[in-house]
Amino acid sequence: MSLENDVRNLGRTRPFDLLPRDALQLVAFSCARKALRAGETLFREGERGDAAYFVVSGAIVLAARGVERRAEAGALIGATALIADLPRRASARAVEDSVTLRVPAEAFRRVLAEFPQAAQKIRAAVAARARDFLERLEEVRAREFKG
Repeated sequence: MSLENDVRNLGRTRPFDLLPRDALQLVAFSCARKALRAGETLFREGERGDAAYFVVSGAIVLAARGVERRAEAGALIGATALIADLPRRASARAVEDSVTLRVPAEAFRRVLAEFPQAAQKIRAAVAARARDFLERLEEVRAREFKG
């Protein structure tokens, strides 16, 4: 696959869709392809999250606390690693032969430093998502303590 295809594919996902083309090209250029065979582990819960992974082909299952979620081609997994230095909250393994793009957090952060307007858009999107999460959490808390 070409760099142009990687730029196009990444540009369809959040947060990359908030980046100008020049920034997205820099991110795509920093990516490395990682091929996985079915059953192979991409990362484990508790490991340091130093990159996100874009699923180019195949399927990856994320598993945490007995719950599994399937991520197929076009999905970005482990995106929290791009903005926060936190341990992985789930394990990820290929359920079929798969190809991913490894997006290094360090490269993503460098790009944001070079494109401050894009960084502001991403900060605003992250803040909005956090507000939505906290509002839903408050609704659950209110229901639980009501009954």
